[in-house]
Amino acid sequence: MAAAGVGKASVFRWAKLGVMPAFETVYVRGRYARWPLHAPAQAAWVDGKLQAGWTFEEIRKALARGEFKP
Repeated sequence: MAAAGVGKASVFRWAKLGVMPAFETVYVRGRYARWPLHAPAQAAWVDGKLQAGWTFEEIRKALARGEFKP
């Protein structure tokens, strides 16, 4: 998520709120989250919407309409 300029805690919270895709937990010398390849782009998109004043409900609806294209 560093590539998207978004903090780790934010991305995990956003996943719980339904505005980020689900991640897979993998165990390789520790516990890690494996995200889909489009996750950094989606994180940047969500961050942009939040910066523009959108609510999480508005973002969820936009995602359901297909406004984010990976």
